[in-house]
Amino acid sequence: MENLNDIVSAGKGGFEKFIEKIPGVKGYKEKEDRRTTDKIVRETIAKRLEDQWARISSVQRQLLKAGALGPMGDLESPALKIRQFIDRIRTASYGYAGLMDAIKVDEVALNQLYDYDLYLYGLVDEVAKRLDTIEAGGAETELDQAIRELTTVATELVTAFNRRSEVIQGTVNS
Repeated sequence: MENLNDIVSAGKGGFEKFIEKIPGVKGYKEKEDRRTTDKIVRETIAKRLEDQWARISSVQRQLLKAGALGPMGDLESPALKIRQFIDRIRTASYGYAGLMDAIKVDEVALNQLYDYDLYLYGLVDEVAKRLDTIEAGGAETELDQAIRELTTVATELVTAFNRRSEVIQGTVNS
């Protein structure tokens, strides 16, 4: 994934560049740009996971039609975790505190948030891979293994998001 901070910064107009020359404004604007980047990344992650969540529903319908009730039920746990994650990431803090906010997010924390977001982005690809395996069918043991792996990845999404939230709150250093 491209560095969205560079893309957001490159899109500035002449007035924005002029305003940044005022003492104190440049640092504030850089944080605003990171906030915009954070929002774009999170919306992209949520959208991509929405697509995967829809695939899970489709797979569950296929399994139901095939009479494979066990695997269909097993998919419910990762589906719920992914849905929970999507809802939480869409409503998460932007990774930047305004001038009057109680919790301030420093430069190091902003970089950590960006790293977490990139990690989350990669986990979406892992969800897609597991769903590819499940959709391909195969032996029951392969299907069960793929569902277990999908559940593990879905759990890791929630765990990583919780760690991301701890960075915003200042309760973790990495």
